[in-house]
Amino acid sequence: MIDKSYISEILQKLVQINSVNPGLEEGGGGEEEIGRYIYSLLCEMNVDAELDEIAPGRFNITGTIKGDSSVPSLMLNAHMDTVGVKGMEDPFSGRIRDGKLFGRGSYDMKGSIAAILAAAKSIKERKLPLTGNLVLSFVADEEYESVGAKALVKKMKTDCAIVTEPTDLKLCTAHRGFGIWKIMVKGKTAHGGNHHLGVDANMHAGLLMAEFHKLSQKLPDERKHPLCGEASLHIPMVEGGRSLFIYSDDCTLHLERRTLPGETKELIESEIREIVHRLENNHPGFRAEIESVIWRSPYEIDASRPIVKEASKAVQTVTGKEPELIGHNWWEDSAIFGEAGIETVILGHKGGGIHEDVEWVEIESVVELAKVFNELAEL
Repeated sequence: MIDKSYISEILQKLVQINSVNPGLEEGGGGEEEIGRYIYSLLCEMNVDAELDEIAPGRFNITGTIKGDSSVPSLMLNAHMDTVGVKGMEDPFSGRIRDGKLFGRGSYDMKGSIAAILAAAKSIKERKLPLTGNLVLSFVADEEYESVGAKALVKKMKTDCAIVTEPTDLKLCTAHRGFGIWKIMVKGKTAHGGNHHLGVDANMHAGLLMAEFHKLSQKLPDERKHPLCGEASLHIPMVEGGRSLFIYSDDCTLHLERRTLPGETKELIESEIREIVHRLENNHPGFRAEIESVIWRSPYEIDASRPIVKEASKAVQTVTGKEPELIGHNWWEDSAIFGEAGIETVILGHKGGGIHEDVEWVEIESVVELAKVFNELAEL
């Protein structure tokens, strides 16, 4: 049913293509080359395929295999971009050893791209009758701003979707989200010797950081999720001050808040503003402005929904055992599909080294994943 040699061949080629997200690393290849390669493979299979330039040099590819339109449609989704390669010895080797294929993006998530393509090849060659329309989608920019997924849900919607992020063939039904806020603490410049004239923004930022530190210590105990773990908060960047001997008139903090299903942007931002307002009331001269920079919603689907049950049944058919339900600590495009009304579950292959210097995927698990996709298409 599934051609393992085809999977190995195209997976190696996919990894050998530099598709590093240019928003993350200068000189990143982006999605044009890999997108055109995937598009050509779909055309070779006689899949109805489209290549869309959603931004200069950034591409989405979609393919559709028609089924019974009265039955719910299914999307298989993967992103084509990868994180950067600094620190990697040979990031685009595609080297195969002991049943594993190595290189940037092999695990996150070109193995899934190969599985989708291999499943499509099997369906077309066997002229397999599908229960509903099957959409194959390959998107840009998941690792940065997700412009690909956002453009895709504006173009088309299916009833349900599998986002094929790596899960070790377990079913991921929930993941954390995150928000980034920029907080600009204001002071007043003065000569270092004129303490009665200056207001030190850096000192006031220290007061703010102390309050956020207290909150970060409480969150893991107060907010937990059975699959996604704990909520968290940290401050990845601080910048303030002009020079020695001058009171700083500005200090900027970037706050990162990792969120759980059920937490909203409004809730998190209200907690941040409450801390700022308390400091303004208790410390004369304290002033700060708050700006939301990025928001990515957490996601969860009820395990009783049909797509979860059908995906579980397909995995059990292929592997012989019922898959474990898990959550992910990080954010994924599934949240965008969920917000668009597409019931989505996350399911992918086995491997390791996600965003690390040595990344690999287990080839046999990619074969199994392709078989799962075939089962789902027939359900």
